[in-house]
Amino acid sequence: MELNWQGETLHCTDEGTADDAVLFLHGLGGNANNWLHQRRAFAQHHRVITVDLPGHGRSTGMGIPFAQYADAAGAVLDHLRIDAVSVVGLAMGARVGIALAARSPHRVRRLTVVNGCLELPPREHERRVALYDLLLRPGGVREWAQALLEGMGVSGHAGIARGFLISADRIDPAHVNAVFHQVDALDQVEEFRALVVPVQLIVGERDHLVPTSSTDQLIALAGDATISRFPGTGHLPYLEDPAAFNRALEDFLHGQAASADGVSRDTALR
Repeated sequence: MELNWQGETLHCTDEGTADDAVLFLHGLGGNANNWLHQRRAFAQHHRVITVDLPGHGRSTGMGIPFAQYADAAGAVLDHLRIDAVSVVGLAMGARVGIALAARSPHRVRRLTVVNGCLELPPREHERRVALYDLLLRPGGVREWAQALLEGMGVSGHAGIARGFLISADRIDPAHVNAVFHQVDALDQVEEFRALVVPVQLIVGERDHLVPTSSTDQLIALAGDATISRFPGTGHLPYLEDPAAFNRALEDFLHGQAASADGVSRDTALR
């Protein structure tokens, strides 16, 4: 499905027929197909929405600034005539979800942040800049992709690694680099602190892309959020262990605290 927004084309999917809608938002350089495991599982009992954010996947709009991505997500909901959703976002997608929930709290019922962060310490910022600036070097895309696989803690998953390398060959390196710099410079501490919706934090404990200090900051600010820790996964738990990920997410969507195999839960306190 496609819609026109600010002179650009946004691609989205709309599956399932239930009233309880869930919006899945991909990470930097990703697309709606990253959530195939979740689309198949959740469409049985939910209305499942995914979107290729501007300049990603089949959506145009490489010139759209990251600050407007939440507006793009809102435009998709408007187009589909959806008043309110639960939002699930990975990394960059989580930042979009935080912005959407902060700007339009009436539209977001619940928010799940998957391996997200609100700001980065200077040393980590410098490390990431060096990593993403590889994209601007001749032949640097493959070096960037290999380094990112290691950082995400998923290089040992042959299928995920293979798919990621194929996807890396299809990205626009300059666009991903430009969006990275916009996202990386963003400070969402106050936006997150002001959220009034229930929050779930999903943490892949083998993820080295998001520094521990950033995860600790999220937990400290998250009040009575649901914390779902995945000790056996890295940055992409929804791909690495989709069954456990889906159980943890389903529990949260239904306000339950039941445990899933291999997933530990605790409650973050202020």
